[in-house]
Amino acid sequence: MKLLIVLAMSLLLILTGCKEEIPEPESFNLITKAEAATKKSSISVKHVVQGKQVYVECVVPNVTFSSNNVRKQKGKIVVTVDGKRYEEYRTAAFIIKGMNKGVHHLKVDVQDLNNKPLGISKQFYITIP
Repeated sequence: MKLLIVLAMSLLLILTGCKEEIPEPESFNLITKAEAATKKSSISVKHVVQGKQVYVECVVPNVTFSSNNVRKQKGKIVVTVDGKRYEEYRTAAFIIKGMNKGVHHLKVDVQDLNNKPLGISKQFYITIP
């Protein structure tokens, strides 16, 4: 009987010990901070293809494309289609018109108003049916 109680107690100790979460090593915290620093200069681009037009919307943290916001850095978007400069826009949403049929490579670069690259860009492919 005593052996059964000892086995039950040791099984209970083993099962309760497995619930404890193991702490993450310190090095993972440094990686998280480094990833957060690189996310500051990111861009989110959404696009919709409709016929021969591509509707593009860009969201860039800490950059504004209007003259109303004084706290953010003012910028513009330079669009390259198939390696050739297409147009520059001073709005966060714009339309690329008159695209030919086929697959196209688009690159969106964010620059300041003095044409200095801010190091923020996004590349993607679209297909015009």
